Order: sequence, then C-alpha cells, then structure tokens
Amino acid sequence: IATHEAGHATVAHLVGVGRKLEVLSVIKRKAALGLLAHSDIEERYMKTKTELEALVRISFGGMAAEELFFGDTSSGVGGDLETATAIVSQMVGQMGMGGSLRSYDAMADKEGRAVIESKLAEAKADATEMLDAHRHVVEALRDALLDRKELIADEITDVIEKAEAAAGNIDLRVRAGGAPEGLRAPEVSNGPARRG
Repeated sequence: IATHEAGHATVAHLVGVGRKLEVLSVIKRKAALGLLAHSDIEERYMKTKTELEALVRISFGGMAAEELFFGDTSSGVGGDLETATAIVSQMVGQMGMGGSLRSYDAMADKEGRAVIESKLAEAKADATEMLDAHRHVVEALRDALLDRKELIADEITDVIEKAEAAAGNIDLRVRAGGAPEGLRAPEVSNGPARRG
C-alpha cells in the first residue's frame, strides 16, 4: 500500500503543477487502505486538457508503482482505473478533447472506446516512465509512510525534495509548456517499462 500511494504522490508532484499535496497516508479509512489527497492551489471551476491529463496520470501512479516494484498489480488499482476512465470518457465524449467535436457517450461507441483505451494506455505509459526515472522519490515516500504512516502537506514535499537533492536533481517536475529552465523532463515512450 505504501508503494502504491507513493507512486500517486510522485506522479502528482511531477505533473501536478498548480496542485498541492495535502495528505499521503496508509491509515485505513472506510474502504480505502491508503490515500493521496491533493487539490488545486487556487479554487477553480474548470480544468484545461493538460490538467485533466495530469489527473489521469496521477490516477495511474499507484498501478505503475506496483508494476515497477513488484512486477504485478493488486486489486487496489480498481478505484484508480475507474477514476481515470471517467475523466478520459468525459474528455473524449463531452469536452471535444478526443479528436471529435460531437458530444456522445464515448463508452457506448466502439470508436469512442478505442480512443479512451488509447488515451488510458498512453497515460499509464507516461506514469510508468516518470516513476522509473524517479524510483528514488517513490522509495523515499514509501519508507517515510512505513515509518510515520501519514505525511501532511510540507512533510510530503520535504521528503520529495530531500530525495531529489540526494539524487542530484533540482526540480524535474513536468510543467505545462515544457520542463523547468535548464532541465529536460524525461522522455516518455509507449515502449515496455524497464524492470529493475
């Protein structure tokens, strides 16, 4: 569970520009065995395509971390897949963000389902690539969760910043419009993830 949640937090840190990491926990709450709570830094009522794509990548962070570290996934990814699918379905069928300007129930349409599947696969590959390049961050967050069970706000970013500094990285977050000045974001491919 700690690795799964650390995966979400790492991807959220990397792609979640304009988002704040609020709680990272492995304390059981109702049906959830762990959680990452994150929100917009400023209250907003609409999201851009880039922001929605970031939320989908964040949803895949747990699954990607499980696959990278354990070579398999657990039933814990079910809710994440549901969330990612709902976001992409709306993007494709209702928001004109999937190549078609007509509004339709994308899941009921064969072509729409193919577009959704493609976008989900791309987001998962992106999350996997990011986590593979930032294993040290996932490990640091996982270890902190195993030790403390819950991290709040600055405690999350402190662990991330220390892990990045120890790895010699300054700030490798992927930002809208490109990487931070002087740094290049990791290349993302649809090829198989490297296992280590």
